[in-house]
Formats: sequence, C-alpha cells, structure tokens
Amino acid sequence: MHAVNPAPDVAPRIAALVIPDFLIEVSLRAHPSLVGRPVAVADGLSRREIIAANRAAQGVALGMTPKQARAACPGLVVIARDEQRERAAMAELLDALESCSPAVEAIRPGTCCFDIRALPGGETRALGAAVALASALGLRASAAVADDKFSAHCAALTGGGCSVVAPGGSAAFLAPLPVSLLPLAPGDAERFELLGLRVLGQIAALPAAPLAARFGERARAYTVFARGEDREPLRPRRMATVYEERFAFDTSVDRLEPLFFATRGCIAGVAERLAAAAQTTDRVDLVLVLDATNSLTPSPSVVDIRVDLAQPTASGAIMFELARVALEAREQLGLVEAIIVRSAPCGEPPPQLGLFDGSAGSRHTALAAAIARLNAALATGEVVTLTSHPERSRVPERMQSCLPITSPRQLEQTRRSPPRSRPAPSTRTRTTAPPLREREVVWAPALRLLDPPRPMRAPAAQTERAGPFRLSEGWWEQPVERDYYQMTDRSGALVLAFFDVREGGWYVHGVFD
Repeated sequence: MHAVNPAPDVAPRIAALVIPDFLIEVSLRAHPSLVGRPVAVADGLSRREIIAANRAAQGVALGMTPKQARAACPGLVVIARDEQRERAAMAELLDALESCSPAVEAIRPGTCCFDIRALPGGETRALGAAVALASALGLRASAAVADDKFSAHCAALTGGGCSVVAPGGSAAFLAPLPVSLLPLAPGDAERFELLGLRVLGQIAALPAAPLAARFGERARAYTVFARGEDREPLRPRRMATVYEERFAFDTSVDRLEPLFFATRGCIAGVAERLAAAAQTTDRVDLVLVLDATNSLTPSPSVVDIRVDLAQPTASGAIMFELARVALEAREQLGLVEAIIVRSAPCGEPPPQLGLFDGSAGSRHTALAAAIARLNAALATGEVVTLTSHPERSRVPERMQSCLPITSPRQLEQTRRSPPRSRPAPSTRTRTTAPPLREREVVWAPALRLLDPPRPMRAPAAQTERAGPFRLSEGWWEQPVERDYYQMTDRSGALVLAFFDVREGGWYVHGVFD
C-alpha cells in the first residue's frame, strides 16, 4: 500500500483534539490517590493563584488565591503546577497522534490539531481513533473536524465527544458561540462586553472599519476567526518554528506600565505554545514598533531587544521578568505603537529555571539567574568571564582576557577544556609577578578598563587621590613606567588614572561604574 498525498486543490479539513481539564489530568496522573476529591492547580511566583479546578471543587473560581479557594471549598487539595510533567504529557500525546497523521501541531497545553484528509475510515472514525489514543494515555479528550483550526477547536470545546462541522459550514456553526472563544488580547474581552458584542456572529456581521477603530490591527484577525475564514496552515512540531505574538496599542504609549501589560500577554502566548509543543527556549526577542509621526526618531523604526535566558525554559513568568528588566534598562524609547514578541525553540528539554521564586536552588541555577538578569539589564557584552594571566605581565591590559558570557554552560565548557601549554621562557621574556593559578570569575565590571587608555588633563594639585602605585616593566621590550592613582576626574567620576613617567602625560585607564 502506498501513501497518497492529498491533491493541492482538496479543501482543507483540520481536526482538533482538546483535553479540557489538561492541567488537572496531569496533576492526577502524578497523584492518583486524589481522584474523586476536589482538586485545584495553582500557579504564580510572587502571587500564587488558581489556574484550574475540577468539577468537585465547588465554589472555586480561577484567579483565587489558594487560601481563598480553600475557604470557598473545604477539603480542597491545591497542587502546584508542574510544567515538566505537562511537557512530558504533551510529548506523549504528540507522539501518539503522529502515529495516525503526518502533520500534528500543538496549539496550547492540552490542545492539538492535525490534518485529517486522506486518513482511512473517514472523518468520524479518525476522530474516534484520536480520542482513543488520548484515553490510552489516561487523558479524557474530545475531538472535532472543520475547515480551519479555529472552528475545529471551538467544535471540540463545545460539542464533547466527536463532532463534525460540515464543509463550508464554519460560519453558521460559529455564529451563536461566545466571543470568549476568540484568542483575545488582554483587555479586549471587557471592550467587547462594553460594545454589546457577545457572540461571534455579531463580529462577523460588522464591517472592518468600526472594529479597527477600537481594536487596531487585531480587528482583522478577530473578523477572520469569527467568519470561519482562518486559513493558517498546520505547523508540525518537527518543523523549524518561530513563535510570535503581537499587540498593537489603540494609541501610542510612552509609559512602561502599558508596555509591561502588553508584553506580559504576548509572552504568555509564546510560552503557552512552547509548552504545548513540549519545547523550551533560551532566548526571547522583543520588537518595539515606534510611532512614525510622534516618535523621537525622525523616521519609522523599530527597537530590537534581545533577552538571553541563560538556561532553557518554557516558563512565561521567568521570560516576562527578564523582559521587564530589559525594558526598564532602556531609556527614552519614544512612543510605541506595537510590540512583537518572538522566540524559537532551542531543542533542549532541561528542568525549569527557578529564577525568582525565592527557593534555595542549586549553585548552577543561582549562577544562571544572576547571568540572565545582568544580561537583561546591561548592554551586550558587558557580562564577561575574566581569565587572569599574571605570568604574562603586570600591565592591566596585558594580564587578563575577557569573553562575553550568556550561559553557565560556557563556564562548564571552559573548565572541561584542557589547559593550554605555556611556552618555555626565553631570554627575551621576563616577568616580575610571582606565578599564580589561572582563575575565572563572572563579573559585571565595576572597574571598566579603557583600551587604549584615554589622555586626560593633569589633575589639580589639591585633587584627592590614592597613590602613587609605581608599575615598571619590560625595560627590554615595550618598556612601561607608570604611577597609578585612584582619583576623581573633573566631572566627579571615580577613575583609575596614571602618569606616564617616560612620556610625561596623564591618562585615564579605567572607570569605576
């Protein structure tokens, strides 16, 4: 038997498999003794909150704190979210679905879409097979098929069991469904409620202009979804994928608070898609689109901010915290009219990096946290590994080498590499410093050396200074004779300066940041 690829002109038919209580199901797989009891899952680092609850948890609402939830439902068991188990469960589910369909995409944790065309047995049988695969993994699922991913997802959420939306019937099926099924940007649910738009049919019937006036470029996407015209192709997890989320402001903003609000929502979407595909990332890119008419720049432009995570993760809370630090470190961005968040999977599935939860982690985790925060706050290349070479020289610019660092793995690789053999001393080589063992440290330089040293005016006689510290070296080759001082320059900055005895001039060699 030969596999038959569907012809290009065959209308798309997309199936969606949804596990409505995915977080609860994953938690119960780890704690089977809790089956039948009221259970809730809590998430959050600085302020823990309920993000999922089973039907037995009467009175518990999403967003409650664990204390509030226990007060509303005596006997409630609150379980901390376990993202590693979620990724493992999604990986199992994707592997199972790929055994019956060549193209499977993870949409979010607990939701997958796959191409159902040309599968044997017809659509209903294929849906039943997908539900059976999930059931074999201990996950209760529902499935549906439609012409597009959004319609299939809505049918699986609202239909239960196995549902089929007839070809060409997406718009009629979606019309009575609530607006909350749309992938809404933060705050848009309240705006639709104020406008009296509560079902998808109302949005589908509106012309584009009134919606665009309220929702900007997001209006087009909302209209496409509501009309059942979503034609976005499947993106199987094996493909090289860059996850992207966008948010366009109604009016340009110049304050950090609305920028943080939009960034948090975009990063949450990217993190959700990473977790759904059982993937992690070690980098997030923020693209700020500046207002073309009112920005501080003379022409339309964008600001690209790279956020290195130091250790791979799929945690939206960690990514947002580092993005917040990176945004706060930038000054005078101008008026921002939109933000784009992009991230690509790095192909590594290590444990989560607990940067900011206050727990006592390993030294490796603590080092990764420090490197990630410093790289987010400082300019590129300012966090470095510093290797001392005292056998070479006592002149500062000759006795050390620096390499920018973004991850603790770079330190581990350096430690594992064999030490370089040192050349035998010759008659033209001489050192006055005693031999010391080479050492490496990670630092955000408090003393920032200037290479080459910068000429300066001679300090006034009354300038307070510490020194001189005489440095003489290399009388046989490249002779150096300097008197070093720590002092304040004419602007009041604390500097490391020296007087060149041979040339008779003053130089700034370093600045204490």
